[in-house]
Amino acid sequence: MEPAVKRDERILIIDEQSLSQSYLRYALDQLGYQNISYADRAQTALGLCKQNRYDLIVCAYNLPKGKDGFQLFEELKNSGLQKLSCGVIFISAETDPALVHSVLELQPDEFLAKPFVIRDLQQRIERVLKRKQQLRVVYDLLEQHQYDSALQVINQQLSQPELHKLFPLLLKLKGDILLQQHAYGDAFVFFQAMLQIQPFSWARIGKVHCLLHQQEEQQAFTELEQMLARSETRLFALDCLSELEFRQQRYQQAQQHILTAADIAPRNLLRQQKLLQLSRLNHDYEIQYRAARDMLKFARNSVYEQPDLYLNMARASIDLALSSEDSEQQYRLNRQATLSLNTVQQQFKQRSLSEPQQVLQARLLYLQDHREKARSMLAELETDTPFTSLEDALDKAKALHEVGLTDASRQLFQQIIQHCRLNQAEPVFSAYLQQEQQERERMPQGPRELNNNAVHLYQHGNWQEAFSAFVMAAQVMPRNAGIALNLLQTLLTAPRPLCADAQRDSLLQQCQQLINSSKLKTDQQERYLQLKQKYLSELPA
Repeated sequence: MEPAVKRDERILIIDEQSLSQSYLRYALDQLGYQNISYADRAQTALGLCKQNRYDLIVCAYNLPKGKDGFQLFEELKNSGLQKLSCGVIFISAETDPALVHSVLELQPDEFLAKPFVIRDLQQRIERVLKRKQQLRVVYDLLEQHQYDSALQVINQQLSQPELHKLFPLLLKLKGDILLQQHAYGDAFVFFQAMLQIQPFSWARIGKVHCLLHQQEEQQAFTELEQMLARSETRLFALDCLSELEFRQQRYQQAQQHILTAADIAPRNLLRQQKLLQLSRLNHDYEIQYRAARDMLKFARNSVYEQPDLYLNMARASIDLALSSEDSEQQYRLNRQATLSLNTVQQQFKQRSLSEPQQVLQARLLYLQDHREKARSMLAELETDTPFTSLEDALDKAKALHEVGLTDASRQLFQQIIQHCRLNQAEPVFSAYLQQEQQERERMPQGPRELNNNAVHLYQHGNWQEAFSAFVMAAQVMPRNAGIALNLLQTLLTAPRPLCADAQRDSLLQQCQQLINSSKLKTDQQERYLQLKQKYLSELPA
């Protein structure tokens, strides 16, 4: 057997298992590669990538002590340590679809499941390195943002028949450049032409980008509906549909699309952040909690692990606890919020509580029925400090309202709104801010007292006021079955009509659907059965 021709490409192998490293070393040696570096953990790999420029990185998912392979690959890609001319082969013994889809979103050149045979690895290494070498000039120009020069080289290569195997990738790169140059008219014509040749997924995606930038939303919507059926375009379609639904103020549909996408590829933190924001807008505190938890889970040990993630976890825990009637769940959420706040201090070595942490401590006191202590703590905080975080400021405004400092809350809401107008805040946050401000303006008490006050009004025969209070409580806590039951009882037992017939029928149906899909307490279940027996003819079928 003839010895392999010596190769000088620089290759980095990142794998914790010595057996796997030996396996890869043997495979590369058979191919003649001599310039190979090894790392068994993420920090070592990051250091090597800062010192060297590699032609190929083979990255394993399972890494010890700290970042996993996904987090490492994500950081290499987003920090620019992995150049466009450097190939990436991601290998993993774990093939859970959620991980695979998350990795594929980062667009490695190859994904290889363990165990694999050497011949398969060799073929992929050769294919990736050859492709990167042939396109090195284009990639270098793209790194320098010299898009016109890159287009010239691409057009030259497209005229060379011997490079026909590269044509699909060259055409994709051409479409990407047209989008980078914001040449949406030319790009649309180009993508249309490509789709006449072959239904490339990248051409479908590029076409939708053009339609969205040209405000052709209805046509984009039609294209996206078709793209949902294709696995390679489904995530993109779900993200775009969520955005389109949000623009039309169909917030429930927007949340459902982004929730489906997050279920498919949960490690995309920007998507989880969007899910958190939309769920708040829909008062879906359970999904808000889930999104905050998943963001913290997948960011832990990564470059994205910041105090704000723990603060968001505490906020989501408190918001969910305030909407819950389950004392055990409230206790667990209370502990989770406390743990998150303690972690911020310990992990980020803070000597004293920051204002956002003090606000959350006050909200915890309010959750634990120590309203006056919470009020005193909030009253001592500065009222004219400049904004460092819109989330922190909004949480403070909510906390002030909850403890009855309504004037201070109202003033802070106005300051936040003015700040957003001047600085063009993110649209979903702006919508949530406006909703919170309007709802709390109509709520004389915090959410914890809202239902209790409505019950008091009902017991004293103030039917209309009780009805209005229960409707507001149901709006703020739409998944609280106890509130739904109270509203149902008010509608059925009131001696006179409290609203138009159409609204009454709609509210009765909504209440009954929620109650039937929830687990009621024993006394609530008995009350519901009594209402059904007495008012069966009035309830929706």
